[in-house]
Amino acid sequence: MAKNNILEPSNKIPNYEPIGMGVYDFMRTNCEKYADRPALNYYDKSISYSELLLNIDKTANALIEMGVKKGDVVVVSLPAIPKAVYLFYAINKIGAIFCGMDCRITESEIRDIIDHVKPKICFVSDFHLHEFANIDSTQVVCVSFFSSISYIAAFTTFFADLLFGRKHLIAKKENMMSYSKFISKATSEQKYELEKVKANDISAYFYTSGTTHGRKCVVLTNENLNSAVMQYSFSQPDFKGKGRFCSIMPLFTCYGISLGTHLPLILGMQIRLVPLFFGKNMKDLLVKEQPSYIITVPAHWDHFITDKFKNTDLSFLKGAIVGGDKLDATSEDKLNEIFKNCNSNAKVMRGYGLTEASTAVTMQPYNTPKGSVGTNMCWSEIKIFEPDTFNPLPAGEHGEICISGPNICQGYLKDKKATDALLKVHPDGKLWLHSGDIGYLDQGGFLYFCERIKRMYVRFDGTKISPYAIETLLQKCPIVSRALVVAVDDKKHFHGKCAKAYIVLKKGIDPEDAMPILKKYSHSEISHYMRPEEYVFVNQLPTTKNGKLDYFSN
Repeated sequence: MAKNNILEPSNKIPNYEPIGMGVYDFMRTNCEKYADRPALNYYDKSISYSELLLNIDKTANALIEMGVKKGDVVVVSLPAIPKAVYLFYAINKIGAIFCGMDCRITESEIRDIIDHVKPKICFVSDFHLHEFANIDSTQVVCVSFFSSISYIAAFTTFFADLLFGRKHLIAKKENMMSYSKFISKATSEQKYELEKVKANDISAYFYTSGTTHGRKCVVLTNENLNSAVMQYSFSQPDFKGKGRFCSIMPLFTCYGISLGTHLPLILGMQIRLVPLFFGKNMKDLLVKEQPSYIITVPAHWDHFITDKFKNTDLSFLKGAIVGGDKLDATSEDKLNEIFKNCNSNAKVMRGYGLTEASTAVTMQPYNTPKGSVGTNMCWSEIKIFEPDTFNPLPAGEHGEICISGPNICQGYLKDKKATDALLKVHPDGKLWLHSGDIGYLDQGGFLYFCERIKRMYVRFDGTKISPYAIETLLQKCPIVSRALVVAVDDKKHFHGKCAKAYIVLKKGIDPEDAMPILKKYSHSEISHYMRPEEYVFVNQLPTTKNGKLDYFSN
């Protein structure tokens, strides 16, 4: 794998050996040899690896001047911008804990998180600053994501600050300051004796997206994050060298930090940071930026699939990483067909993972059967267990997906009950993460993800129903492109749930004509106790703020 923890290209997958250092030290050890190579690209500004390291050091010095020390929590609520990258590694260099916080949450949610993690400082995007106007309990640093682009953008931002009252708010609040004032506190040289950051030290807190009833704060160590990106790098031999990696995922997510930032940097790749992205612009983004790889969620590709591609060349694209949610097999086939027709050998790189496992734990080799999310990565063991037991299930049987390996988290912050339900020592002596997801393994060890256990609902008569099973049947209807089934209260009975289906029709199908066809199909192909009580035609399926399918929309 590596000598002295320096990553070296190899076709041989090594046995796991603890990496034994902090996230910052691991990145620096690997990237110092790429000093003159571009590390970050932000709009038209290029930042080399040597400049990246200098900026991280300067940011760390400013944090220390602000009183941050090892073990302190620093909240970062920023999109994909260079300052977010500097902060992630600078916080780790000191031995403090990086806490990602969604830029789009409300004041009450912000208060809950601040009360939960007790941060020393919060770094907040300027467009989110007003949600902190009534929060006095912590230091707030306002970061503009345009200020790094050019003097013109900085000039525009200055007037925007005045127009929207941000300048006045910062001046008025004693606990608020601009990022420029924060960074001005940094000394030009390292003058501090830092305590060694260890592999088993806590590196980061990441809040889950809340798709299964409420956010939880996942606790990850340096070893968790380092081992996760290392094993992912072995899944794709081309993950090295001078390729360009396009990251449109926000850097308050584990997915955006681990696979969108830490992975490409330890491999010497260039990251194109995109702080604002809209799915309808996917084709234009690819053509303009020409990335080797792009990291996404399924919702990012909805418009791309229906776009026009005459004379479009995508030969530069080697792979499209699609994670964070389930991508249906039909969409995957369409994407691969578009790539092929546009002169690209790229394939959808779909996998299975979760924040609690430091993101991805499977990869898709080229012989992956249709519908599978691939096989386990080299250091992650995956088994299927009968829910609520330690009984392993044979190939083909549906059960709970469980994971063991160096990348699984330490649990949920200040939530012993949830942690005990998540992490369990089995009779084999290993610690297993119980994902809460239903799936199965085939004879070849390929994993098939079906649905969240918590998505399943119980009818008024006590029958347990799988929304995934209904979706599978609906998507076989000739007029249906995509389907999402959610559980809603059964208004016909005193208790119990029933199904509500969101339907995306195939192109050219009129909704008025579709309803009788859909009902006729449902009556002939779907058992009466599984049929949706309501159908809603939509242009695209409902999603959460993070772009995942909203399984609890109603």
